[in-house]
Amino acid sequence: MTTPTHCSGCGHELGVGRFCTNCGLPVSGRHPEAAPAASAPVMPPPTGQLPPAARYPLYADEPTGPAGPAVPAAPAPHPPTLHPPAPVTRPAPVPAPGSPVPGSAPPRDRRGTPWLPWVLGIAVLALVAGIGAFLLVSSGPDDERAAAQGAQPTAGAGPATPDPSTRPRPDSSGTGRPVEAPAPGDVRDLTSTAGTQVPATAPESRDRKNRPVTYVAANMLDGRPRTAWRMPGDGTGTSIVLDLGEEVVLTEVGLVNGYAKTDGADWYHGNRRIRVVQWEFDDGTRITQELGDRRTVQLLPVGPIATTRVVLHLVEVSAPGKGPAGRDFTAISDLRLRGAPA
Repeated sequence: MTTPTHCSGCGHELGVGRFCTNCGLPVSGRHPEAAPAASAPVMPPPTGQLPPAARYPLYADEPTGPAGPAVPAAPAPHPPTLHPPAPVTRPAPVPAPGSPVPGSAPPRDRRGTPWLPWVLGIAVLALVAGIGAFLLVSSGPDDERAAAQGAQPTAGAGPATPDPSTRPRPDSSGTGRPVEAPAPGDVRDLTSTAGTQVPATAPESRDRKNRPVTYVAANMLDGRPRTAWRMPGDGTGTSIVLDLGEEVVLTEVGLVNGYAKTDGADWYHGNRRIRVVQWEFDDGTRITQELGDRRTVQLLPVGPIATTRVVLHLVEVSAPGKGPAGRDFTAISDLRLRGAPA
């Protein structure tokens, strides 16, 4: 009997053993239980079929135990379906640095607008200049002052906060002796000869013609409403002391209760205005005066009262004005003391 060269079950090429190394089927002529039928020819593998991958022998020697029943031959597998080879896919070329990516919008040429940063810079500078000009105009040339807004110490200036004993008290008639009223022809203005002590003085500024403007205490005694004494902030609770130098008999007192200067701006309503004052004299007499909003001297009859000094208590002060002329200063343009030497 001719020894088969291919497995009758799977068609695999046989080796030297008694079993197919591919499917394990006994080989006819080598194993007694695998004798093929005489009429069953051995079919070679189909043309074009690739042989399966070789496997290592599963059974190199005879089994040591008794042989089992014969294993029926497995049906021949269907020949595998041959597919055409897959097309070879070539990798996409890597674009060179700086070259546009395929499918994307072409980059904008920024070299065509080199003036854009310059235009933005000019616009910013124009905006800053406009804001600065607005602030300069709104501040007003009358108030170009130093950065320090606090009270400036001046000769003859008293404390900003008065002693509790000098604070306004209810009106009183005093304890002085009765005084005879002076003859009408002897009554005159005694303001210009008085000395003054003020709680604080604002720093100087410049007017619209760039001339210096001061706010010293003497401005209250010169009889000119264009000049004024003023102090920073709210003067409520402070006091001004007027020293007459000798005993006099007063018949009238008064003041311009704000900054009465007019030069195109409303400085009177721009600065703080004094609403209520109290006049105090040597004998303890105290007289309260309420003031209206007007730029003229507001007089108050008080006499006759004999005294050598007058203390003016600022009882109530308005808030600062609003708008371009608004300033946080308490101001008095003029004081008025009328009477005659005792």
